[in-house]
Formats: sequence, structure tokens, C-alpha cells
Amino acid sequence: MWRCVHRFVRIVMSVLLVFMTSCKPTVPSEYIQPEEMEDILYDYHISQAMAYQRPGTENQAQASDNTPAYNRNLYYHAVLQKHGVTEAEFDSSLVYYYTRADKLHKIYKRVSERMEKYAISMGANVSDINKYSQFSAEGDTANIWRGITSTVLTPAPPYNRLDFKIDGDSTFRKGDSFLFNFMTDFIYQGGTKDAVIYIAVRYDNDSISTHISHISVSGLSQLRVPENVENDIKEINGFIYLSRGNDDSNTLKLMFINQIQLIRFHRQEQPEAADDLQKKTEQKDSAAVIKPDTSQRVRRTIDTVHSSLSNRLMMKRMAPVHGDDGRETQKSGRK
Repeated sequence: MWRCVHRFVRIVMSVLLVFMTSCKPTVPSEYIQPEEMEDILYDYHISQAMAYQRPGTENQAQASDNTPAYNRNLYYHAVLQKHGVTEAEFDSSLVYYYTRADKLHKIYKRVSERMEKYAISMGANVSDINKYSQFSAEGDTANIWRGITSTVLTPAPPYNRLDFKIDGDSTFRKGDSFLFNFMTDFIYQGGTKDAVIYIAVRYDNDSISTHISHISVSGLSQLRVPENVENDIKEINGFIYLSRGNDDSNTLKLMFINQIQLIRFHRQEQPEAADDLQKKTEQKDSAAVIKPDTSQRVRRTIDTVHSSLSNRLMMKRMAPVHGDDGRETQKSGRK
């Protein structure tokens, strides 16, 4: 009896296992499998970062996509050759995962984690924006970003934007300014590339300053928030949004974001100009001179009046006197 029960249970478990295995969603064999796709995308983004670090491509924020095109294309084909994949196979597989956003985001989550580990192993020196990485949150210059540092955006919600919020704390001061920056890599089959960076800063008087910038090229993307010396900061809200543009087709549109940072700069007290210091010194020196007292000023006034009267009397004595005949006679002081 018990033998039959055990045999029945084993049969049921085997059937359930087969059923669960058969129902598990799998990627068709004609496409690159998730593990290999993860390795290819990881190498691809590392290679693109290396391409942007080549000499002559320092100003990536203003450069067009054609500026480092040779390097990017060279590294791209090197990655495909490394994994033994053709360009057609990679493109078709990427489109397959693109139409299945959940699968794509799982792959990119693992890619992002590997990218962060790589950046740490390289001393966080993958790009120029990491020059702020060594600063602590309490210093005059600090990276205050605490969210994910890498993600991928597609034009389809909810994967078309990355939202963030940072509350003000004791490390914030009046006059603080900010720099929001990250590395961008567009993977587009067609259509206009258009992403938006938006930051809103709320102050203690509930006033809000908003700052917007558009992104249309791969490379370093930045948005600056100027200082406000009048009010304290309550919170900072913002997002990165990938627009579909005027193209409603289902063509491949990916925006990979990496090395996200929000740098806070404390306002530095400006030293006084040399001319202002000289004027203040001269005013101080002139104020230090001992001025004559009242008695001296009165004495000088009396001497001046006395001298003036003496001169007038002398001129009067020396003036000519006319006699009765009209001739001039010299008036003598003698009797």
C-alpha cells in the first residue's frame, strides 16, 4: 500500500516538474541567449566608453555623433568578433529583447552592476566626471547622489524616465550650486534622439527654481544649478526622460545611462580686490592722523586776521595825500 502511494507521489512530482519546465518562458534559439547577451552588452558599453576616451574626443558634450564614429564602430565590431556574433544576429536579438522590456531591464540591471564593479576596480576613473568621486558628502565639493548609478531607458512607459528626490540636510548651505552629470550612450535604429534632464529646487520660502536641458548625442551630459545666497534648500527633485519624438514606430530606441553623479559645491567667500583693500588702508591711515585741536585752529585764525589788518594799515599810511593846490604830498607819520 505505502509502496503504491510513494510511486504515485513520485509520478505526480515528475509530471509537475516536466510541466513547470515546459511552461518556463525561454528565448528562441535563433536569438542570443540572456547570459551571452549580457556579456556582449557589457563589453559593448565598456568599449564605447573607451572610444570616447580616445585622443581628440575630449569635448563629447558638444561633439556630434560623427566625431568619434570611427572609434565607436571599430570597438563595436571588435566586441562582436570576440563573441563570434554577426552584426545581423546582434541587431535582431536586441530588437527581440527591446520588445520584451522586462527581459531587457533584467539584463541591463546585471550589466549596470558589473559596470559599477568595473569602475571601482579601475579606481572610478572610467570618464572625466569621476574626478569628483573622491569627495565626501561633508566637504566643500561632494557627490550627494545616493540612487542607482546606471540604468537603461526606452520610450515606452514605465521605462522611459528615471525619477529622483534629495532632501536638504545640515550639509547644505546658502549659496550652494550643483552639477548633475552622467555618461549617455544612445542605441537607435532610427528617429530623433531626444532626452530631457529636469531639476527643480525647492527653497525654505517654498519658491522653486527649475532647470532643463536636452540631450541628443552620446557622451557626457550635464546640467548646472546656479547658487542662491538668499534661501536654504528644502529638497531637490528631478528626472531623466526619454522622448519617443515624432516617430511612433517600434524601431529600436535605447538610452543607456551610466556613472550618474550630483555634485554639490559650497560657495567660497570671495577675497577683497586689491584696489578695495588699498582704499580701506588709505582711509584708515588718514583717520589715524592727529588733527589740530580747537585752540590751534583759533590761534591760526587770529594770526591771519591780525596780519591782514596790519597790511591794510600799512597801505593806508603809505597812500599819497593831495594838498590845496592839487599836488601830491607824502604823508609823514611825524608831527
